[in-house]
Amino acid sequence: MITELETKFNKKLDGFGDRFIGMLQGFSILDPDKQTMTTKEVCEQYGVSERKLCDMRKNGEIPFTKTGKGKNSKIIYRIADVAEVFSSR
Repeated sequence: MITELETKFNKKLDGFGDRFIGMLQGFSILDPDKQTMTTKEVCEQYGVSERKLCDMRKNGEIPFTKTGKGKNSKIIYRIADVAEVFSSR
């Protein structure tokens, strides 16, 4: 039972650490030159699927910029915006 609790605690702690690092990056504390993230980077960093992120864009939950007009246009997110959205979840 103690091992199970320890495993659960470690998973939660790891998730907190990832979110905290994301917030630091979002406010340009860790990498001041990087201002945007790709869809793949957001999904990996915050543990959401591309489908969920797409739904968040459609619902207006997360700000983004789309470059170009075609369906294969690149979508980018400001790191500060992403950190703010996911810190409130």
